[in-house]
Amino acid sequence: MKRHVFLLAIIIGIWSTACTTHFFLEPQPVGTKPTNKMPKPIIGEWKSLEKEETHIIDNIKWISSSTDSLGNLTTRVEHCISDSLIIKKVGKLYFINTREDHNFWAVYLGQKNGDIFYIRSLGKADTLTLKTSLGIVPDSTANSNELYYKQSLTKKQIKKLVEDGGFADTLMIFDLKNRTLDK
Repeated sequence: MKRHVFLLAIIIGIWSTACTTHFFLEPQPVGTKPTNKMPKPIIGEWKSLEKEETHIIDNIKWISSSTDSLGNLTTRVEHCISDSLIIKKVGKLYFINTREDHNFWAVYLGQKNGDIFYIRSLGKADTLTLKTSLGIVPDSTANSNELYYKQSLTKKQIKKLVEDGGFADTLMIFDLKNRTLDK
């Protein structure tokens, strides 16, 4: 089940180097049914601009493959929608929730803007946005980089958070026209 924790290996790498991560008790936003499908704009095959990586995404799974300079397969990671990976849709926004080892949830925003689809996370700047926009502060911290919230966000609150500039850290950029992926 461990392979289902993150959407893909890229998010793991970026997440582990991020300054601040926000965790919630349950997938966000509350009161919204999971879609049980990957975001429609990113379904298909993608080539990474930075590495020899290919990403194949269908309705329920995301397969990432890396090759070396000789074209030999070096890694293959498969992630499926499950009880550890939940996607919720609010209007045109996708909220990608991943359950961590400590059973708290990290939430990412998927959003299409023209010919680009972004996947963004809550970062250090979002701590202030959560407080000023919604009056929400962390209930505890494991260290200075991990903030834990007992309060969940409703659809209305999470939309306001996005409108007020929340999810400020861009993790992935899908160029829908050229079928490339940048991080």
